Amino acid sequence: MATRKTADQRQDLKPPPKKDQEKKDKQEKRLSNFFNAPADKSTLENSHISTPNKAALSKETADFSDTEVKERSDERQMVTPVYLKECLDLQLEQIKIEMQGSFATLKKDILEIGQKVKVNEQKIENLEFLLQKQSEIIEKQQTKINDLEERTINIEDRGRINNLRIRNIPESISQDNLAIYHSEFFKVLKINIEDKVDFLERTHRLYKPRTLPADLPRDTIIACHPYSFREKILKAARLMERDQGKFNNIKVFPDLSFQTRKARRQFLPATLRLRENNLKYRWGLPTKFIVTKDGNTHNFDSHEKVTNWLNNLV
Repeated sequence: MATRKTADQRQDLKPPPKKDQEKKDKQEKRLSNFFNAPADKSTLENSHISTPNKAALSKETADFSDTEVKERSDERQMVTPVYLKECLDLQLEQIKIEMQGSFATLKKDILEIGQKVKVNEQKIENLEFLLQKQSEIIEKQQTKINDLEERTINIEDRGRINNLRIRNIPESISQDNLAIYHSEFFKVLKINIEDKVDFLERTHRLYKPRTLPADLPRDTIIACHPYSFREKILKAARLMERDQGKFNNIKVFPDLSFQTRKARRQFLPATLRLRENNLKYRWGLPTKFIVTKDGNTHNFDSHEKVTNWLNNLV
């Protein structure tokens, strides 16, 4: 009996291997449960990790004694910083992956936009080049048009070079009596119209412009032959005394195109100044202003040039 008791006592001193294994399994299970679930509520909210089922947790907690629950709580408090670091590292890695994907997409978009900008810049350069060429062509065409207009006006004026425009002949003078009226007017100018060399070719009235007042008579056109006869009439009309009875208001002008008459009106201030300074001037075709001073002739094609020349004389 003594030997059996001693054996029993030795058997009581050594913990059974099965119990030790169960305790170790429980500890590993607790650690496994800890790493598979967050430590507290705040950690769950910040790390966005799914919370285990409450029913499963309550059932699992019921299997532990108060001592084991305290040990588990102590174990959680000891490993919480490590666990949080692992969670943060995992979140950071996910953010890096997402940012890398976003950067790759953004880089692709930027490259596509850069390519489109490059293509558009090339198109703009081509359009600017074409625009410059078109501007040069338009400028050349405009120069040609101006030259053609000037030639056309010159041809029209030269076609009227033998004509005279007579103003203020009353409307009461009919077309049939115009030739007789002109003959009487030429006698006042001391021009012999019945000369075999100098004679009147034709005469007629012009259409009345819309801008002409109703009480003013229409102008008459006379065609002289030869050209020297026209010049005699113009010169005599300039020297005619104003007190000539019914011919007192009669005025004689060269028959010119509308464009030439419009251009010559711009020289009116210059002509007044030339007359004040007793300087002779005459007109050329196309619109040219020729001034004679001290035996020298000066040609001007614009009223600005004449004005500047006159200002320098003072």
